[in-house]
Amino acid sequence: MKPIGGLLPGENLLDLGKRCNGVYVCPKDGSVRKGPLVPYAGKDSQQRNLVGDIYFNFRRIEVHPEAVDAFAEAVYVKLRNQGLLDTFDTVCGIPHGGRTFGQELARIAGKKFAYADRKPKPTEVGKKQEYTWDLSQFIFEEGERVAVAEDVYNNFQNTDNTLSEIAVTGADVVLLVGALNRSPIYDTIYTPKSGPFTGKALPVIASIREAYPEYEQDDPAVAADIAAGNIEWEVKKNWARLCAAMHG
Repeated sequence: MKPIGGLLPGENLLDLGKRCNGVYVCPKDGSVRKGPLVPYAGKDSQQRNLVGDIYFNFRRIEVHPEAVDAFAEAVYVKLRNQGLLDTFDTVCGIPHGGRTFGQELARIAGKKFAYADRKPKPTEVGKKQEYTWDLSQFIFEEGERVAVAEDVYNNFQNTDNTLSEIAVTGADVVLLVGALNRSPIYDTIYTPKSGPFTGKALPVIASIREAYPEYEQDDPAVAADIAAGNIEWEVKKNWARLCAAMHG
């Protein structure tokens, strides 16, 4: 595989993601899905994963350094234009895509860089794998201002836990950055509901900001597919299957 490179003339970042084979859009014939649904990190009131038709797989993008640079550069420009470059000292990447994206952003912005190691949580069959974050390999100064970097912000349901684990280091989270913010709720500001940063308005700066629908599993829009098992729980492992469905 040859490197994809960066943006082509007239190309946007989502098109670049597609060119990197990093975007899945469930094919449909009218309202009938011709490919599987995909799970998201967020959960409904019954602790079931939310699901949807679109998946942004940054793993397929991060193998192309110039493409990662294009996503990081887009956030850098937004930070500069909004006067936010001097508000943080360090970029902290959340694995795995956020680590790759965050390191490139730190390089461009002239900031320190750290990243979390991820440790799998026990996860039931039929649910998306979850993780805890370990930052013990890095030393943060008390009050060190941190921008948290993730590849994709889906619905911010797990964000408070992530911020709480970063707070253990003594760092002060001041900003959230990412390659894609696809949340249907949170646009440019996220305010934690629990943990040490409760009530603190955190700017959210993403290379791409585009809301995509997500559904509870008993929503009429997806219930028949869920009942038929038309969902791919291991998205990255079976990415080729999803791509074949999308192009087939």
